[in-house]
Amino acid sequence: MKSVKYLEQVQNKYELKNDAALAEKLKITRSAISLYKSGQRVMDEDTCLKVAVALKLDNPMSVLMAAGMDRSKKAGQKSSWGYFSRKLSKAG
Repeated sequence: MKSVKYLEQVQNKYELKNDAALAEKLKITRSAISLYKSGQRVMDEDTCLKVAVALKLDNPMSVLMAAGMDRSKKAGQKSSWGYFSRKLSKAG
């Protein structure tokens, strides 16, 4: 899951020892973190924005795109997010 790497980045950046500390940092539930990490759920837009703020990203699109790709893959759909993600990478 591409979006999980952003959760891991937050956890590493702030040296958070466990999912409970990560959940507290992002002001979401520990069970949500567990579901995201296990791939049972994909972060919603609000959580993506919280992650982007925690990582001090100038542009949250990379997090939103990763979640969009994960969501499409989970639903068994062909994702257009990959196309835009590649374009954004080349532009940046």
